[in-house]
Amino acid sequence: LAIAALRNVLTAFDAEGLPSPKEMEAAVDRDIQQLQGLQNSDGGFPYWRRGQDSIPFNTIHVAHALQRAQMKGFVVPAEVRQNALGYLKQIESHYPAWYSQRTRRTLSAYALYVRNLMGDKDAAKALRLLDDAGLENLDLEAIGWLWAVLQDAPGANSELDAIRRYVNNRVVETAGAANFTSDYDEQSYLLLSSDRRTDAILLDALIGDNPQHDLIPKLVNGLLAHRTRGRWANTQENVFVLLALDRYF
Repeated sequence: LAIAALRNVLTAFDAEGLPSPKEMEAAVDRDIQQLQGLQNSDGGFPYWRRGQDSIPFNTIHVAHALQRAQMKGFVVPAEVRQNALGYLKQIESHYPAWYSQRTRRTLSAYALYVRNLMGDKDAAKALRLLDDAGLENLDLEAIGWLWAVLQDAPGANSELDAIRRYVNNRVVETAGAANFTSDYDEQSYLLLSSDRRTDAILLDALIGDNPQHDLIPKLVNGLLAHRTRGRWANTQENVFVLLALDRYF
């Protein structure tokens, strides 16, 4: 995901200390082959090896990585993508009984977002999820993912207006920066959630909704200000921030 996110940037800027583009592209091709070898017969992906239980978050995230790689020109086997897409379409049937409603809703929103990237837009399901839960019962990350799915969807104008108001009311602004504050529960570890990932997801959705919004450069400044030694707190933050900044770039 990180290399795919940066492919255009690395082409535009000759940054010091990085492997050659060919080396990085070869690494992505190796990763795609390894992921293909891990995919289970249900289209999902486990933690460690093929044959172990498929994990909903893992599968959505791998499908996301494969789709981003394909969008950047890497070769992804069609069968792997289609099998993963089949899993995502039935994501709710794969949740363990002990997953909370909040966890289920966030995973469903992420799956809808990735399906949308894969050309399988399901605005009707996104609207049902939004209607069933209500904005106040959804994580900001889930709202960001649904926001992206509903953009340009027929009949979603009132929901989009509600999302814009809700998000605008939850931003913390200073003179030159902005960020969002999220709350977490005991199952947040299943989603690998964090504040900076939330900021990045909402930045990406906002760019898609209104590229001229005054909040966009402030969110970018806020994300850049939270780096430590050039990076963010973990790989999830690094990936989603880079994806958002690539779109901003």
